[in-house]
Amino acid sequence: MRLGFVGAGAIARRHLDILAARSDVEVAAICDVDVERAETTADPLEARVYEHWRTMLDEEGLDALFVCAPPESHAEPTVEALDRGIHVYVEKPLARTLADGSAIVSAWEDSAPVCAVGYQWRSVDLLANLRSALGGAPPGMLISRSIGPTEGARHDLAQAGTPADSWFVDPRRSGGILFELGSHDIDLQLALAGPLESAQAVAASGLLALAGVPSTSLDDAVAAILRFSNGSLGVVQVAWTEAEEPPVYTLDVLTQRAALHLDLDPVFRLHGRADGIEIAAESERDPREVALAGFLAAVESGSRDAVACSPADALGTLSAAIACEQSIATGGPVSVWSLQRTREER
Repeated sequence: MRLGFVGAGAIARRHLDILAARSDVEVAAICDVDVERAETTADPLEARVYEHWRTMLDEEGLDALFVCAPPESHAEPTVEALDRGIHVYVEKPLARTLADGSAIVSAWEDSAPVCAVGYQWRSVDLLANLRSALGGAPPGMLISRSIGPTEGARHDLAQAGTPADSWFVDPRRSGGILFELGSHDIDLQLALAGPLESAQAVAASGLLALAGVPSTSLDDAVAAILRFSNGSLGVVQVAWTEAEEPPVYTLDVLTQRAALHLDLDPVFRLHGRADGIEIAAESERDPREVALAGFLAAVESGSRDAVACSPADALGTLSAAIACEQSIATGGPVSVWSLQRTREER
């Protein structure tokens, strides 16, 4: 299977490390606007280097494309690849805007290829144990904590407050920690509790990782409350800090008869009680590996529904993140349904 990459940054290199263990794939080409970075990534793989993804699609005869560019740049290569019959693995978040996210979903619905989105926590094998322990009962409350740094290889903190070209330090391009960190938690809660009805969020800056940074529009703390259509309530707490070592990524799921705790990354562990029975299990595989293996297996079989997170799933997560973003700006709750209807009317 011939693979191409759009983007040669930190996330692309993580995927490439996993793919290196597979003998059934060939990384044929790497594309990045930073040609030197593309060359550094491509040379050990003997892959060809491109500055523009369209030229790569024209010349390489790829079976699948990994889109690992910044979120604002996901839509164009993803839509065109799908239109050409090329399978796509697109990194999270699905896009930066609902318009771009909807364009990806439309292209996926109108085409035959497999498309998966990189919310790897949906591939944690312990979710099956958790759902079984819940016994079909909807969560009364879900509480997520994400406490730690952003992607270290990007050097986000060093560039915050500077006129750097890094896409992350401009929240209009990246969505900041709400999209880059918090959307993982939002996505996992959606996977367990179903569609979202509304969201309310607040954000702060300058007392955690960004303390002492002279001028930045980034936040280093976000708290969100999610109201699900089935009556469940979700809480997401995101703290950008270099002080927490190791970082803390957890999810608590509570029902009338269950209190379950899921530790997420680097050790994936489920513990707690359900119906008076002690629950204890540990994941056997890294969900990143599982997510990529699932995508490649779906490509081989042509099973579009076999991926852990589809574009339609990820559009729900994007809608929730944008609702939180609008709530931070307005100070009140935002209806996800109204947000989607407003987009459809435009």
